[in-house]
Amino acid sequence: MTEVGEVVRTKGDMAVVRLKRNSACSRCGACGLGAGPDDMFLTLPNTLKAKPGDLVELSLESGQLLKASAITYVIPLIALIVGVVMGYMLGERIGIDRQLAGAILGIVFTAAAFGAIRALDPLFRRSNHFVPRMVSILSNNINDADL
Repeated sequence: MTEVGEVVRTKGDMAVVRLKRNSACSRCGACGLGAGPDDMFLTLPNTLKAKPGDLVELSLESGQLLKASAITYVIPLIALIVGVVMGYMLGERIGIDRQLAGAILGIVFTAAAFGAIRALDPLFRRSNHFVPRMVSILSNNINDADL
């Protein structure tokens, strides 16, 4: 997956890039980086030494995108299913309504999965495993072109 963004600012070897939110994002808010309804900001390694105002091409490998999607959506779904099944089975044993026990345990397992993902988020960020990388500078800062 490739996107084009504008470098907003740099600090050391990192750059903050503004991207227009595309239809694939669908304003889900999962990244939590949205500045407005149509913009999101990413902080990523400035491997190309881009300057503020530069348009850069970003790339994220399809495999990494699929892994991130699996972590975000599939793991909580599996937790929900496991919780419902376990609650359904345990409800009968402990003498409460099976459907109610399944619903409660399904919600608890799903919340626990989201909590675990959120707790592991700093680890994912530090690894830069799911962070797009700069591929090329498409256009230079207008101020640099005037010099």
